Amino acid sequence: MVKHLLFVKMHSLHKVITFQFPLFCFFLLLSPLYSNAAVAPLPKPNNNNNALVEKACTYIPDKPFCLNYLKSNPKVISKSNPLEFALAIIQSGADDAKNIHAYLSKPKGKQSPQAIQAYKDCKTNWENLASGLERSVKFIKEEQGYGYDTTDYDLKVNLDKANWCGNALESARIQDPVIAQGVKKVSLAVMGADAILVGVKPPKKLD
Repeated sequence: MVKHLLFVKMHSLHKVITFQFPLFCFFLLLSPLYSNAAVAPLPKPNNNNNALVEKACTYIPDKPFCLNYLKSNPKVISKSNPLEFALAIIQSGADDAKNIHAYLSKPKGKQSPQAIQAYKDCKTNWENLASGLERSVKFIKEEQGYGYDTTDYDLKVNLDKANWCGNALESARIQDPVIAQGVKKVSLAVMGADAILVGVKPPKKLD
């Protein structure tokens, strides 16, 4: 009798295990589907977005890179208002500059005195570049465009910092692909935003 009960319990336990194990595997296989579904897709650009992207990339030498950069950035491609679109591009450039500054803040291993000084100069320049672009965002937003004669100049002159870093690296005979890519992105941000902002008419100020 005891053996019979033991056999029944073991048989029932075996049925539970064989039932639960495939069920667990089923949910495990489905879990990536749920995690992927939770990722928000990129906003689909409408005709106005596409027109703004094309206009922003007008004077960019590497147009395919420009198109991909803007269309793959949800904070940019979600804007259909020209001013907001331009501001989002500049802010994206500021974020890229911060990333380069963070890269320059990391140890680079054993280097020559010239390389150490070059990277030190670059770190300062890229920090100033990031803060300069964010100031441009602030002023252009307040003025609702190029409100004063120097606003466009102040935006473009930010790129001088990237050039100064490039000169320092060149003097030390350093080729850094990470910084080179950063220069490409911030240059795109400034030139692309400028191409949009020249067509934005800020409201007239009352005397």
